[in-house]
Amino acid sequence: MTENAPKGLHPLIRGAIIGGSIGLMAVWFGMDPARSFFLGVCCGLLGAFTAHRIQQNRKK
Repeated sequence: MTENAPKGLHPLIRGAIIGGSIGLMAVWFGMDPARSFFLGVCCGLLGAFTAHRIQQNRKK
C-alpha cells in the first residue's frame, strides 16, 4: 500500500454508500425507491469528489 492511499474504503465508495442510504430515506416521504437510491448515490459521489478536491487543493 502506498503512502497516499486512503485507509478504509475509498472516499468515493463511502460517498456512494452514504448517499444511497440517505436517498432511500426519501421513500419515507413517498418517493420512488429506485429513483431515490440513484439520486442519493449520484449526490454522494459528487459530494465525496468535491471534498476530495478541496483536500487536494489545501495540500498544495
